[in-house]
Amino acid sequence: MGLLPLRRPVYAASPLDSYEVLFDTLLGQHYPAANEVVREISNQFGDHPGVTYAKASVIYAKLTDFEDTLGTAELEYLIEQCLTGCSNWAKRSRDSAAAEREYLTGAAYSLSGLTRHRQGKVIDGVRRLMASRTHFDRAIDLDPEFYDAYVGRGAYRYTAASNLGVLRWLPFVPSKREGWKDLMLGLERARFSRFMALSSMVWLALQEKNYTLADSMVRAGLERFPNSRTFLMPKLSLEKRTEKWGAARGTALILLRQYETHELNNGYEVIGLYRTLMECSDMLGDSESAVSYARAGLAAQATPYTLERRSEPLFAMRERLLREEQK
Repeated sequence: MGLLPLRRPVYAASPLDSYEVLFDTLLGQHYPAANEVVREISNQFGDHPGVTYAKASVIYAKLTDFEDTLGTAELEYLIEQCLTGCSNWAKRSRDSAAAEREYLTGAAYSLSGLTRHRQGKVIDGVRRLMASRTHFDRAIDLDPEFYDAYVGRGAYRYTAASNLGVLRWLPFVPSKREGWKDLMLGLERARFSRFMALSSMVWLALQEKNYTLADSMVRAGLERFPNSRTFLMPKLSLEKRTEKWGAARGTALILLRQYETHELNNGYEVIGLYRTLMECSDMLGDSESAVSYARAGLAAQATPYTLERRSEPLFAMRERLLREEQK
């Protein structure tokens, strides 16, 4: 995978001026390039909260890419540093770049909330996500053209409206339409979050079974970020949902090669992809390949944490081999 060209601004007045480059490298999983961007931002802006948030964003991208917990403590530490930095910034000069400060506070709460929610700390995570929405609202009130804040608020609004079972106790639960409208505005006009919005929207389109829209979004994402797992994963999900088993098997093989050869591979996605390859092969009438993929999935190297969380696909692959033996 070739590295994306870094489109650095001639003069950066704020760390956020480099966020387009940073987020692009993260969407393409170019982590060494992302670390280089963060180093450059840090050299220029020191302990600015925008630098701390940039560091946290790199860790979060890896956690979500590999469904891991390695680095969670450092992520939460950076989040708290960012929140403290924003608070101190407001005390020193409340009117200085206030919308930017509110955006960073909201973004920090959002990363922390999502991380905690993924760890099963649902209520704690929701509280932080609610706090993020408050600060995104403030950023938009201060600067209605700060379109990146609409992306954060839109993701919260849509998710809250889609999870009423968990969030039914929230006051003034927003609608999906409100969330989608925010995300669309961010997709069209955001300075550095346009493709972040797209990566969220494609999963929402899949959730709503709008497969035509999801397909167009996947294509747009892969045109900008070829072979990016950010868009290959929803592509695979789309192909499975629409029963395009041959295409799904091809996409799963591309993803498998990426994960198996990555230094951060913990086995989580590898096991899931072998299970997918097994199922696709069976649907294609290729029992020999299905058995082969099941064996490979069961033999895949994985951390104890991964093995615990992947018990269901591992069980499915054992069951598949057992059925083969009983023929």
